Amino acid sequence: MSDVAPQIIEPCSGCGQLIDVTEQAPLAEVSCPVCGVNLKVRRQFNNFTLLDLIGEGGMGSVFRATDLNLQRQVALKILKREAGATETDWEKLAAEARITATINHPHVVKVYSFGEDHGQFYLAMELVGKGSLDDLMQLQTKVAEAQVLEVGIETAQGLAAALERGLLHRDVKPGNILFADAHTAKIVDFGLAVLLDEDAQERGEIWGTPYYIAPEKLDNRPEDFRSDIYSLGGTLFHAVAGRPPFEATTASMVALKHIKSKAVSLQAFAPEVSSETAYVINRMLNKDPDERYASYEELIGHLTYAREKLLERVTRPAQKKERVQVESQQTRTVVGLVWMATLLIALAALAVFVFRARIFPALESAPVVAADQIDPGERVAAGRQAFVAGRYAEAAEAFGSAVQLANGQQPLTNWARANQGLATLMAGQGPEAARIFGQLQNAGLYSTRPDDQGLANFFVELGRLMSLPRAIAPGSIEAYSLTNYEAFAVLAYGLKNWEMGDIKQAGPILAAFSDANPGETYEWIAELKPVSEPYLADYRLYENLQRKAQIVTAPAVPDLLAEIAEAREKTTTGSRIHELMDNLAAEVRAKAG
Repeated sequence: MSDVAPQIIEPCSGCGQLIDVTEQAPLAEVSCPVCGVNLKVRRQFNNFTLLDLIGEGGMGSVFRATDLNLQRQVALKILKREAGATETDWEKLAAEARITATINHPHVVKVYSFGEDHGQFYLAMELVGKGSLDDLMQLQTKVAEAQVLEVGIETAQGLAAALERGLLHRDVKPGNILFADAHTAKIVDFGLAVLLDEDAQERGEIWGTPYYIAPEKLDNRPEDFRSDIYSLGGTLFHAVAGRPPFEATTASMVALKHIKSKAVSLQAFAPEVSSETAYVINRMLNKDPDERYASYEELIGHLTYAREKLLERVTRPAQKKERVQVESQQTRTVVGLVWMATLLIALAALAVFVFRARIFPALESAPVVAADQIDPGERVAAGRQAFVAGRYAEAAEAFGSAVQLANGQQPLTNWARANQGLATLMAGQGPEAARIFGQLQNAGLYSTRPDDQGLANFFVELGRLMSLPRAIAPGSIEAYSLTNYEAFAVLAYGLKNWEMGDIKQAGPILAAFSDANPGETYEWIAELKPVSEPYLADYRLYENLQRKAQIVTAPAVPDLLAEIAEAREKTTTGSRIHELMDNLAAEVRAKAG
């Protein structure tokens, strides 16, 4: 590898002028000095065509790219020029990449290939497209304890697989834990921190995220897998507590050594967390490496135990308390009289039953349907029919009766309650809907069986988000599948946003639901699309007018105002879209001066 990056020349797509783009970042937008055409440069890295930027970090940038040799999409990580600037650096990175590429583990992001182009090192990796733990933490103030433990177990398993090949991670943090789906976490970027860390140490600095750096690293003591355990502990602490274990706004060595010398306690910031979870995370964050876990096997065992205990508590049925009574002689006398009266009533009822044909001849042939003979599934079907027809109050009543009739049968009870909550919301009873969804959350996981885990977690998270008094960001649905039961949540989140008046965040979510294909098992979810269609149509009408309003000139204002008024009459979803239309019209009038 040459120490001097070769010059990169690209032609302008407008006039053919050759432009020096050597110093430009990949996919940077430049203007042709001759014709002024804007173009994106450096789209090609060897056999990879860059499509768009996925993310940026301290080591470089990650792009979604197409591997032209194998015709598949990958995540292409292009490191900064200072990483791999010399032949020695390049060999270190290549050695780490070769080892990482041999790891085939469900919780490690797969490395396909690596190389160098125009003086920059790159890695082609598995494209994991459901965001990172850091993204999830930005969307939620606190991540659910059960999910944090699940992420911890899976990440530790990935770190253990790498350690078997002699690899340390050196930069475990929420941004390096990616989601393949809502329940599969993968660790990425093994060993890539080593060069930047060495450069920082030469300058007397510390490289990395201060929240998660192990104390021994600050003292220039050797790192081992227990340093990664510390960083993972800091990551889990931040996720479940909603704040990092230490507040550090500087990477100053003196300041970091001071705060890292103090003991940390998860209970101090998250008292609601179970004692088992607190014990594991506190131990992972012990400032003395010898007091942390001596192996990943032991850590995974303790994390698994904490999760099992948590699930056991949330699924344990509530025990009824026995009522203690103290009887007096007077009480016993009254009870005896009551029993005598009850016996006489029972005898009278028996007589009526025996001679019922003579007493009630007209009613003898009337069929009687007991409550336990009513199929709760039929009530659910009736509720869905009313819901699609827009009879939301009727639907809510049908779903509510299904909850009672199901008598704890799962997952029918949870599905009936989830539909009841959504129908209640659409009936205009927001607080009552939040209460129903709160019941869904507080009921906990209906099953701990591995086959039920995904759906059980889904109901708890659906209940939590739908009971919160705030809109749901469109980015939060990226981790949801549109090909199974999770499509129901996408519909629910979109409708919730709309009912809360946040139409701008409702529209993209409802648009995503319109593409849902939940499959045969959950075909009934796709049948709910007629509910969302009028809302989506009104949103798109408004969105089109908003685009026109942004570029309208004063002479065209009257025509646009007339178009807005006409569109307002066409909307069918009520006052919230009318309010947006009225506000848009006011903005357009202001442009007329």
